[in-house]
Amino acid sequence: MITRPATRPQSLLRAIVKQAQSSLPRTQRRSKHSVPLWADSKKQERFAKNGVPGFLSPTTYHETYEKYTQHLCDRLNEWTQGTPDESTSAFDLHAINAHKPERAALYNHAAMANHTHFFWESLTDAEDPVERRPGLNTMRSIEMDFESVDHLRSEFLEVADAMFGNGFVWLMKPPTPGGLTILATYNAGSPYSEAAPRRDNRDMATYDGRQLAAQLSGRGGLGAGSLEERTLGRGGGLGVAGSFGDFSSARANLYSGALNAQPILCVNVWQHQYIPDYGVLGKRAYLTAWWDHIDWQMVERRHSMYETEGERFAPNRNSRPYANVMDAVTRAM
Repeated sequence: MITRPATRPQSLLRAIVKQAQSSLPRTQRRSKHSVPLWADSKKQERFAKNGVPGFLSPTTYHETYEKYTQHLCDRLNEWTQGTPDESTSAFDLHAINAHKPERAALYNHAAMANHTHFFWESLTDAEDPVERRPGLNTMRSIEMDFESVDHLRSEFLEVADAMFGNGFVWLMKPPTPGGLTILATYNAGSPYSEAAPRRDNRDMATYDGRQLAAQLSGRGGLGAGSLEERTLGRGGGLGVAGSFGDFSSARANLYSGALNAQPILCVNVWQHQYIPDYGVLGKRAYLTAWWDHIDWQMVERRHSMYETEGERFAPNRNSRPYANVMDAVTRAM
């Protein structure tokens, strides 16, 4: 596999221009991708100054969000400069390159920029206990699919703690009422249906290759999720009828094996995220503290947007599910 985008032949003039650009001070270079500004700019300013009190330090915020995301964006700028992709958002870069092994490096950097942003913006430093509880619509779905917040917490943290390696754990929301699902993705694997070929939701060291062969040959069929995905959240099982069911035209627009849902919450279980404040053996303590600092207001907004948009969505071959929602909640990096 090619580990970075192939360099295209360049004319002598282009090479000279590129050399001249690289000699410019950093502030004078043209950069399309950069560390994104959050919708809640005041929260971002507080995190930069104080970190997330009781969870992550200011140094960790600087190293694992600002500095790390800037590194990812620098690589994206380097690889896309002068191409049609230079103005493409990190989210769209990861989605359109998910099925291109030769562009694995571009995919990985774009996905990590998107996922890291999603994780940090989903945190809160609010002390008001009301703001630390799920909103009305989210609570309704939790009770429908997990019976209680305590049950969701227990299952979510167990999945995250059991991941033997780097990755993210997501709470997924389909366009229909309820249907919350827990999804684990390894490394830079994507939870989004647009990037289903790089979901990477299995530990390949322990996964039965015969099941993978069955999926690749089409015997998995109809884009149905794995058994784990169908049982962790009880509202999104196989055979769901309606506009977004397993036999619907909306399903036909998705990659085979795609989970017809979008993320509303995630936890980052990459080691670089928790080791600075919790140590090599502190993953469980990190996860416990993370749950107490979820921005449930942000989760509620995502939940409501996806469900409302899903009710209005009229599937067609030239559009992707949730397109309007993703335009609203993702910004160019």
